[in-house]
Amino acid sequence: MTWLPLLRLAPGLALASGLAATAARAVEPAVARPHFVAGTEPRAGGSAFFVAAPGEAGAVAITTAHAFALGDLVLAHEVKFELASSKERVSVSSRLHAEPGKPFSAQGGRLRDDFLIFALDLAPRGVRTLPLCPRDCAKVGQRVKVLGAPASGAANEDDVFGHITKADADALEVALDVPADLRGFGGGPVLRQPGGEVIGILQAQWPGDDGLRLGVAPIDGVRAALAHPLEGGLGRKFAGFAKQAGLAAPATTGRAGKGARAAAAEAPESGVLDDSSSSGPLLGKAGALSTELRLAIDYPDDGGIVSDAEGAFVAGRALALLGEFRRFDVMLVLDTSDSTRAASGSDVNENGVVGEDRMLGVFPITDAGDSILAAEVAAARRVLQSFDARSTRVGLVTFSGAVTAPSGTFVVGGSALPPALTQQELTTDYRLVDKALVRVLERGPEGLTNMTEGVRLALRELKGYRGGISKPDPESEKVVLFFTDGQPTLPYENSPQQNVRSVLRAADQARRTRVTIHTFAIGPEALEGPVAVVEMARVSRGRFTPVRKPGDILQVIENVDFANLDELTVENQTLKQPAIELVQKADGGFGALVPVQPGRNVIEVRARASDGTEARAQVAIQHLPGAGPASTPPELVALRNQLLEKRIVTLRRGRIEAERARTEGVRRELELEAERARAEERAAQQRRELKIEPVREGEGEAEDEDEAP
Repeated sequence: MTWLPLLRLAPGLALASGLAATAARAVEPAVARPHFVAGTEPRAGGSAFFVAAPGEAGAVAITTAHAFALGDLVLAHEVKFELASSKERVSVSSRLHAEPGKPFSAQGGRLRDDFLIFALDLAPRGVRTLPLCPRDCAKVGQRVKVLGAPASGAANEDDVFGHITKADADALEVALDVPADLRGFGGGPVLRQPGGEVIGILQAQWPGDDGLRLGVAPIDGVRAALAHPLEGGLGRKFAGFAKQAGLAAPATTGRAGKGARAAAAEAPESGVLDDSSSSGPLLGKAGALSTELRLAIDYPDDGGIVSDAEGAFVAGRALALLGEFRRFDVMLVLDTSDSTRAASGSDVNENGVVGEDRMLGVFPITDAGDSILAAEVAAARRVLQSFDARSTRVGLVTFSGAVTAPSGTFVVGGSALPPALTQQELTTDYRLVDKALVRVLERGPEGLTNMTEGVRLALRELKGYRGGISKPDPESEKVVLFFTDGQPTLPYENSPQQNVRSVLRAADQARRTRVTIHTFAIGPEALEGPVAVVEMARVSRGRFTPVRKPGDILQVIENVDFANLDELTVENQTLKQPAIELVQKADGGFGALVPVQPGRNVIEVRARASDGTEARAQVAIQHLPGAGPASTPPELVALRNQLLEKRIVTLRRGRIEAERARTEGVRRELELEAERARAEERAAQQRRELKIEPVREGEGEAEDEDEAP
């Protein structure tokens, strides 16, 4: 029997779903979806459920081991658990509660051992915990219910029913009542019916003669692991499993809040290695002759009044413009070919519904605002917000293409439009670029994939060659951000080799004219044959970024660093105390919670660029406890909420570390006392064996007097 892990089942292979979206429930869901970032790569998928356990959080989260490569988890700062549809945060974890299990697909693996148990830093909110079934609950014929966080749809939780057809100590097999699309269910709990106790963890599915069969890990392995928690129940940080994962401990960086970014970028699954993905700024060249470091405190105003007991909220922007030039021209190049019509797998337009592909792609997706093209546009708009109009011009080019057809013939998949279009010439009026992006999304996808013309048109605009409409700037540094979800299918028909060579010739032209191309390969098709985008970046001395799940492009863009800072600190100069929380955004924006005392406080922000250039900014504020909350500007509310949530997590983790230190101190004292008792017992035994009487008080003094001269 070949088992297919649920998280790896291709959408095209999924059976027609028999599920109906679950109506609003009277009870809270029991499952959530885990997310984390490994180095710079976002990871997400499957389901996790929650079980009550001793400790301050009161619960642990359980999911499969095969969905979380231990080597990836070691690189993660934390794992976030979110509801599937509403995206509400349930909890967060920075450590494992027990020793990690072994994926069943690994050599010597079995279903029973395929699990991970996360210690939670915060008590879970918005979900219910589930009871584990006592021993020997799984019997052939037993009715069961399977819960999962669906990969799409409007429900936070769905369920399917079936019965156990096979039960032994290592694996359970379940037959479903009706066929179902179980994408997103992997790691979900399997509950005994009636009763509702967890008897197993959903691991895999395969088609059987009489319907869909599920591979389930018996819950006995989890129960045994829960009986032996790590570090006395406090759990062990992810980085503590580096040796077990065959890795060195993840490196840290001096850049505030970006420790995970120091990890090396992962090679694409195709095996094509990319030496262009090393860390470094997307703008600005190494060995810069000059650096302009811009630093500003946007909130609060100088002389402002704050009353927050948790600390003063400070926000601003720090941006180092590196390179031989102080001006930049950036061309956004978007793939608008017909394949970008497909669903991205994410709620891009944030309307609460994740668009889905319909049967065979004959009909449009259920929500066009969640297409791959929509994800490209959203990522481009987010990148646009990272630039400074005082130093950077931005333009927009799109590409698709049509097959050159003989007269009188009809070609499916072609386009009446030119293979590449300048949607917006280079400008510092970013509103025009944003409007152009909206028009691209409204027009929608069309045609094939002519990457070559996309690159060439971008070069014409950046360099001022014939055919371009942008005014050239000979002194600017020129950069292309190239987004695509596929492989080149033009300008040569049915000739992948010639199409790739054509792209590389265009990339070589970019290199010779000092234009750098950073590529983003979005989705499985782009990564099945990534040679064009990998080599395009390498040849032009750019950076290649693989994005396996199209919807993750927004998270990837969040992790791109445009600020070019090595260090950012915020401090209360009056108290000589640093910020208690600091968040540094990719676009140079930052926010901090700073401790304050009643009366006047001077807050100082210091920034240092990679070449050592430094800048400082100060603001004086008055702290008046009880004066009532100050009004936070609407554009900064989300940043302040992020800081407050981070503060809650930090306090929780601090208590864990303090408890760990206290427990370790008690353990050492007990070991010392036990060792002392053993030594005294051994000394008494030796005295008896050597017939040595213990020295009585005063006896030694008499001997000293006898030996005195």
